Amino acid sequence: MYSKVIKNQCSLFGNGLLKSYSQIFFSNSNMLGFLLLAVSFIDLGAGISGVLSILICIITAQLFNFNQAHFKDGSYTYNPLMVGLALGVFYELNTSLLVLLIIVSILTLFITIWFAGILSSRGLPFLSIPFLFGIWLVILGTQNFSLLELQPKEVVSLRLYYPEVFDAVTQWIAVLPFQNVIYLYLRSLGAIFFQYNDLAGLMISIGILYYSRISWLLSVVGFSIGYLFYSWFEGDFSHLIYSYIGFNFILTSMALGGFFIVPSKKSFLLLLFAIPSTALLISGLHTLFLYFQLPLYSLPFNIMVLLFLNAMHIRNKASGIDMVTVQHYSPEKNHYKHYNALNRFKSNTYYHVSLPILGKWHISQGHNGKITHLGDWQYAWDFDIVNEKEETYRYPGIKTTDFYCYDLPVLAPAAGYVVEIINNVEDNEIGEVNIKENFGNTIIIKHGEYFYSKLSHLKKDSFKVFVGDYVYKGTIVASCGNSGRSPEPHLHFQLQATPFIGSKTLHYPIAYYLTKTNYGFQFNSFSIPKEGEKVLNVQTSKLLLESFNWAPGKIFEFQYLGKNNKWEVFTNALNQTYVYCYNTESTAYFVNDGTLFYFTDFNGDKKSLLYQMYVGAHKILLGYYPNIRLDDQLMIEGFFNPVLSALHDFTAPFFHYLKVHYEVAFLSCENEHQPTQMVFESVCRATVFGKVIKEINYRFILEHGRIQMIEIIKGAHKNIALCND
Repeated sequence: MYSKVIKNQCSLFGNGLLKSYSQIFFSNSNMLGFLLLAVSFIDLGAGISGVLSILICIITAQLFNFNQAHFKDGSYTYNPLMVGLALGVFYELNTSLLVLLIIVSILTLFITIWFAGILSSRGLPFLSIPFLFGIWLVILGTQNFSLLELQPKEVVSLRLYYPEVFDAVTQWIAVLPFQNVIYLYLRSLGAIFFQYNDLAGLMISIGILYYSRISWLLSVVGFSIGYLFYSWFEGDFSHLIYSYIGFNFILTSMALGGFFIVPSKKSFLLLLFAIPSTALLISGLHTLFLYFQLPLYSLPFNIMVLLFLNAMHIRNKASGIDMVTVQHYSPEKNHYKHYNALNRFKSNTYYHVSLPILGKWHISQGHNGKITHLGDWQYAWDFDIVNEKEETYRYPGIKTTDFYCYDLPVLAPAAGYVVEIINNVEDNEIGEVNIKENFGNTIIIKHGEYFYSKLSHLKKDSFKVFVGDYVYKGTIVASCGNSGRSPEPHLHFQLQATPFIGSKTLHYPIAYYLTKTNYGFQFNSFSIPKEGEKVLNVQTSKLLLESFNWAPGKIFEFQYLGKNNKWEVFTNALNQTYVYCYNTESTAYFVNDGTLFYFTDFNGDKKSLLYQMYVGAHKILLGYYPNIRLDDQLMIEGFFNPVLSALHDFTAPFFHYLKVHYEVAFLSCENEHQPTQMVFESVCRATVFGKVIKEINYRFILEHGRIQMIEIIKGAHKNIALCND
């Protein structure tokens, strides 16, 4: 019991300390935090004051029973940290400063909590606003307390003892091209931690580069734009040299270029507006704040970022500048996960609509059909059934019952409520049409607000449901008939925004369906079936459904590389389902929508069996079709050596030359109708500029409703995982 408490406390203080430093650069990396902590101790007073301010806030959080998560990740403590650094840099550490540090740290913490509550309701971050309020209060307020003995001191303490180290860095930069820009850039970086020297800036720059290539690139590009703006318009460089306030360019570019906005060509182009605007804010506010003898610090950065993010929230739709919806505290992860999701799910729709048919049907008229699918009613389909000779009927074809599709079941294409039924129109004789009652017998189903489906030309008195009934996807609602404007039996199907018989059609894809080809079937997802195609819904397999029915609470155990791997399925607060590996503390998020099983994300050990499952079974069709090969795209992380991946990070916002392709196909099935064993294989190919450099093959054996064996082949090496159940 006590050991667990001690472990939790060590985790809280340890992570809270390091992440408070890394949060200043929009990171949650402990390694970057440790480096920044070391930089802060270039000035011993600053280092001690910074650490004390964090400890004071964490202790305060425990006394007031605040949510520890905000302190463990450093999000509520980086502002008090910056206040502590400022006080420690400028004043000697004595009793007066210690008392002031305690008061101001706690005050800044409460200001942080207040701003978090106010701004989060508008979806905005509080950035470093609490720090500004805290440090300005110190500057303005301490002048009124005559017994508060704050004694100014030397800014860079270690420089007095090791001047050769600092001078060596400065002399090295002096031989580089654009040395004046580099000096200003590095000292601006150091100024974020109140360290106005080249060594501090160089250490911070290296730390950012190691943590994130995109962040480092943004810092350079953003600062360069700001420098060029001042140079082009012959601005007063004293504004930038004063406290090296050019760090506003760096923070603004990192925030808008890759943290709050997904890194892309457009996010970099955005800096051409954001950085000059920040420069104008620096210039304009400098004179005003000089009057009050207050430093600007990071105010221009805060104003620019909040103005832009607030404007982004009122857009009608994204315009290539995509907001980060799930924050990964890494521009690389923000980019790659967005890029991967965009490629995998760009056609995905909120409502998954299926074909309203059983078996294989023929599309006699598709979108923009030449007969009746015109104008406002162009986005509709007509279905019938044909034989090998493309005929719709059995001879002699003079009665409705001669037609293959007549009286066959019609299904609900998605779940919803029945809102309209027309059931008073007689079937036409073959060749006749009823123009007066155009759509004939019809059912309209409401699937959501402003989203309805309509099925027409149905057989009179064939309805299996009533108005007000709730139907599930695949429920039989009626039978195909020949009523209305229908010279021969067929089914009319359309999607619409209103619940009326004559409503305009919507252009909306069918979620999943198969198309008959000369070689078998082709799988289609979120696509529009075309005129002349023979289509059918996916027929799922019981064995596949049972094997991938990973309900919360399900436990798996696999023997792999001599170790027992225990997994369990959970659901988080966002209703996302994931598998957790107890051995490696890894998680793999997945979706099972009844037709497809697919993974969406992975966090943890890339050498674990769970990662191999995530990769090898990345997307699985839950119906057995041996001639169908599904493909997909995987994240590049874990497939390339670290150096190559790091180099790719620099170009990732602009173009990708590293890719990982995934393919899966069924090999065999012991009994297609009632299978007890099934085998499928998948392959992952890592490519550089389209050339395959690595290939991993997987083979899965399903038996009795479970994954019995996983075979992993990497070159000449083969590993096998066996189910322990």
